[in-house]
Amino acid sequence: MNKVKLRKTGQLYIPKTLTKILNIDVGDIIYIFMDGKNIVLTSKAGFEKENKCTYNQKGTIHIPAEIRRLSNIDSDTIFTITIDEKEKRVYLIPDLPG
Repeated sequence: MNKVKLRKTGQLYIPKTLTKILNIDVGDIIYIFMDGKNIVLTSKAGFEKENKCTYNQKGTIHIPAEIRRLSNIDSDTIFTITIDEKEKRVYLIPDLPG
């Protein structure tokens, strides 16, 4: 799976392959920040000042409203996933029209 869709609630389902790359389990913290128009997810230490959320039992995380506003995305936005395994980061690239 190389695409994910943002739900109306701001939640995003994280496929099992990504949880392995991020090395996360239910209850773990995921740090979320922006890199240009992309949203970056990481579990790697050193990002404590960034937005964060908890990976929950349903396999989802919540993208903060602030990040959604800044990246100009809304519900039903589809993201292409790219992975940096060395840095333990997942990049969510919005498929924006135009």
